[in-house]
Amino acid sequence: MDMIVADVGDAAAVDAMARSTRVLLSTAGPFAIHGDPVVDACAAASTHYADLTGEVPWMRRVIERHHGAATRSGALLVPASGFDSAPADLAVYLAADFAAQEGLQLESGRTVYRLRGGLNGGTLASVLHIFESATPRELADPFALIPGHQCTSEQRRQQRDPQWPEFDEVGGRWVAPFFMGPINRRVVQRSAHLRAERGAPMALGGGFRYDEFQSVSSGRGWLAARTTTLTLGAGQALLSTAVGRALFRRFGPAPGEGPSERVLSGGVTRSSTHFALSDGRRIEVRQDMRGDPGNAATVRILVETGLALAERPLVPGEGGVLTPTTALGAELVRRLRATGEHSLEVVER
Repeated sequence: MDMIVADVGDAAAVDAMARSTRVLLSTAGPFAIHGDPVVDACAAASTHYADLTGEVPWMRRVIERHHGAATRSGALLVPASGFDSAPADLAVYLAADFAAQEGLQLESGRTVYRLRGGLNGGTLASVLHIFESATPRELADPFALIPGHQCTSEQRRQQRDPQWPEFDEVGGRWVAPFFMGPINRRVVQRSAHLRAERGAPMALGGGFRYDEFQSVSSGRGWLAARTTTLTLGAGQALLSTAVGRALFRRFGPAPGEGPSERVLSGGVTRSSTHFALSDGRRIEVRQDMRGDPGNAATVRILVETGLALAERPLVPGEGGVLTPTTALGAELVRRLRATGEHSLEVVER
């Protein structure tokens, strides 16, 4: 297999790389620093593209720059095609498909994650850059990935990200807000917008709300959930200051560093998403992903996304800056199931 080496600072080399392939996958963050030349070249060459980013402000800029031209050319540009934010997007997609077949709508959805894994330096660098460059208003906008959306104060209140622990009545335990929830919720919102825009609504009720939480030790209940939430809040407060970011850089992993092979293989990535249907019934979407979430599971999702994109021809009018399910939908579900390492199951409660 031939290897092509292209420095992102060499526009001609990056353009030649994009023109030489049907699909380009990117894993080099922070994307707000390193990503523009690559996605710009793919958009110009009408080359399908996917990446692992969870950088919402950067994704918005990509949408603003390239969605129109990519739609016309048929190029599929699919950021957030890793653990950020495919599992969330897939859960809502499968539940909405179930509801549509029943002639119903989804009224609400809540995912609870159970995770065990490590942190890599690239992810940390991306988080640090977000807090250095984005404004609090940008980060709090629930419709950040829908440029032009006029968010009313009522919508902003209704869609505000979870701030405090809650008791999950379905699971019978206290849960804490999930640190990736704000990213995943915005991708879910974009999927709903894109489907409605293209005349294929996602069977979501008008007041549909999607939230994400993480499981904590059931033995300590409220205290564990409260402690986890306060720790998350303290981390965000530190990231909002130059001194705090310097401490993270000093003691956290550097770009290129990551968990050991033992951590990668021993990681746990499970999610359970409960949805309320408009007739009062409930369904659950269960996902079980083998390996560390931010390294093993995320790469598996990106690779399957790339393989699926490789089979997609350019269809003028059907491209754009899309989400995993608006780009690939059932094909991505099929591919992930076929790996034997990512189960997706819809269960009636």
